[in-house]
Amino acid sequence: MKELFLRLKEAIEQKEDTVLVTVTASSGSTPRGAGARMLIAKTGRLEGTIGGGAVEFRAEEIAQEVLENKLSKSEKFVLAPNDVADLGMICGGNVALYFQYCSWLDPVISDICVEIRRHFESNQQCWLITELNGGKSNAIGFYSLETGLVGRVATELQEEPFNQGVSIVTVNSQVYLIESLLQRGKVFVFGAGHVAQALVPILKTLDFYCVVLDDREQLLTEAVFPEADQRMVIDLGNIEASIQITEVDYAIVMTRGHQFDFELSKQLLKTKAHYIGVMGSRRKIAVQISRLKESGFSMKEIERLNMPIGLKIKAETPAELAISVAGELIEKRAESAK
Repeated sequence: MKELFLRLKEAIEQKEDTVLVTVTASSGSTPRGAGARMLIAKTGRLEGTIGGGAVEFRAEEIAQEVLENKLSKSEKFVLAPNDVADLGMICGGNVALYFQYCSWLDPVISDICVEIRRHFESNQQCWLITELNGGKSNAIGFYSLETGLVGRVATELQEEPFNQGVSIVTVNSQVYLIESLLQRGKVFVFGAGHVAQALVPILKTLDFYCVVLDDREQLLTEAVFPEADQRMVIDLGNIEASIQITEVDYAIVMTRGHQFDFELSKQLLKTKAHYIGVMGSRRKIAVQISRLKESGFSMKEIERLNMPIGLKIKAETPAELAISVAGELIEKRAESAK
């Protein structure tokens, strides 16, 4: 999401009009859900995707019409054969798209791009507001607790609840799509070894906020972890002195030694972390469970630990392990969003 608005800002600086195509609603077996976006210019797609295939191809054609007419509009597609709005697809379902015309001359859009980038960099939740009525207004707005409302949208929107996910509200006969832009929670990666080095770049492409922690300062550099949002040298035996883990955060344990993993597991079980994953072999995990029991933890408490971490895809190399871990975090994040 951040990259899409960075690309939109670049287009504005290059004096290029664009169209922001957003999935506003979907049902059945559609490629992407509400909130999926792509950015289109006269030269074609610049960033993002709404799922590819026939829907995306047709959306790119419609976006060119919007650029020509300079008018935002809505479209709905039925993804089933022999229907009036048929796209020749057999997957079934409906998808509604909104085509937001973005003029490079509009200072509001530029301001919103700046705010989105700033909020992403500081990991502060924010919301994008899109007026869905279409026509010449092309209204788009932004909201955060820090900034309040930004843009030409109804001031009454400030009274609406700004929740995680996507919602549609009506104010003064105007219909608005409100979407939270940041994924909730941070991923705390304990251990800066080879798997962590392979994992963090993958998680960043998935819009996770990544904090890498270790007691080895030489590994916590921009050269080793250029994509990490934070790199922290901490005492692995006393993590609460440096960080606070909340009920929306993820903790991943992949240190250089069994004792470090054990000490971290004990500390993390005392937090409200949404997810705790520990890397290791079957034998190592059996030993960890035995030691945790001896330390006074019940089996119910110990079962909060996802051991061994990652999806069961027979991963062996650091890159494969990173993919299995990323897959598990995608699954856990999706479950929490329900």
